[in-house]
Amino acid sequence: MSPGEQFDPDYYVKWRPPLIPPGQGRRVIRIAIFILSGMLMVMAAVILWRSNLIALPGGRGVIVGQVIAPAEGAVVFTLANPTEIPVAADGRFTIPDVPSGRQMLYVGFSGTAWEIAVDVPNQGMVDVGIISVETTAETIRER
Repeated sequence: MSPGEQFDPDYYVKWRPPLIPPGQGRRVIRIAIFILSGMLMVMAAVILWRSNLIALPGGRGVIVGQVIAPAEGAVVFTLANPTEIPVAADGRFTIPDVPSGRQMLYVGFSGTAWEIAVDVPNQGMVDVGIISVETTAETIRER
């Protein structure tokens, strides 16, 4: 506002947004909305494909293996089945009813946990083999 002009208090009351003439700009907006919605659908499909939600209707499988630990007390579990399953005296374990697809197997021992990626087949069994578990921390020695 220049120094000689008067302020119109009704300026904002009288102001109206500019009208877009029919056909101008609306086509661009429609194309942008169409492209963005297509990108959103592709992103949603990729996220759904990479998640375990697609594997759930496909079926379930079993994870078996053996944990070798310096002492007894190791447990195994997955996030799909968070119930801790203690390993047997010889270290063998079986986790039934795990959703098929990519799962993370957690081995807990002495306050620490290890994770192993496992691809569980539909209506099948996967053997993760022998898992060697040992702590690397040394005990504190008093003088």
